[in-house]
Amino acid sequence: MTGATSGGRGVGRRPPGGGGGVWGGARGGGAAGAPPPPRRAPPPPRGPAELRMKGAHRLEAAFGAAARRVVREFLRFVPLSLRQRMQRRTYARATPANRIFISGCARSGTTLTQRLMRCFEDIFVHPPEARYAMLDMLDRPESNLVVKRDARGFAHLAKLPTSIGLIYCVRHPFDTLTSSHPQTRNQRRFHVTPQRWLTEYDALIRLKKAQPHRQILFVRYEDMIGAPDAQQDRIAQSFGLTPRIRFSEDPDNPIRVASLRKWERNEEFRTYLGGLPPAFLARVQRFCAEFDYDMPISTPTVDAR
Repeated sequence: MTGATSGGRGVGRRPPGGGGGVWGGARGGGAAGAPPPPRRAPPPPRGPAELRMKGAHRLEAAFGAAARRVVREFLRFVPLSLRQRMQRRTYARATPANRIFISGCARSGTTLTQRLMRCFEDIFVHPPEARYAMLDMLDRPESNLVVKRDARGFAHLAKLPTSIGLIYCVRHPFDTLTSSHPQTRNQRRFHVTPQRWLTEYDALIRLKKAQPHRQILFVRYEDMIGAPDAQQDRIAQSFGLTPRIRFSEDPDNPIRVASLRKWERNEEFRTYLGGLPPAFLARVQRFCAEFDYDMPISTPTVDAR
């Protein structure tokens, strides 16, 4: 009896450690001695770069909120009329700029016209000479942009986009052909050679053939010298500009009346002009007839193409 009692207690007693027999199979659900399932590893600590990035985002958001508050407080004290002008100015900058290109033969008033264009409001005049493509490259807040052609502008004039306005400067050919320039004074007597003058005139003819409906504002040098304010009004009306100061009142005005018809007072100039080839003078005669200039030097009848 004692043995039976002792045997029953031995079967029902849980073995030490609970890893075997009936207790081990009932509790573990698997083979004896199987390891427990692995625990999920905790997330790694954030590195310095990630912490800095998060801090930067928070700082940026804080600065943005502070800036918006400053703008709101500022606008509370800005008069309504000033706010309306600021809004109109912002809208004007968002619209396409009024682009104006100045062309014409050298010594025909292109530089004079370029300088006087600064007498208008809300305008930027590109100082150096350049091709018309410069008008698309200028990043300026002004609503009106002006570029004067470079020395090779005639080669691309016929391809001038129709969206670009054109001021074409003309001058009596005899004054153009007998004008000197500081850059070439040591190289030749007169700056514009007959070939250069013909090249410029041919470029104008090609432009008119390629774009027969283009609006061209021709500005005669003689009119700019004799009636500068009237020419300013023509330019303003053609391109929708507002004068800031009158051409005649510009303290930096380079207008010089003595530059007109110098060839009439200089025998050397008249001798030079009279000795030019008849075919060339025939082309000059055609130009003078087109732009209402007199042609005092008689020329033989030559077919002027």
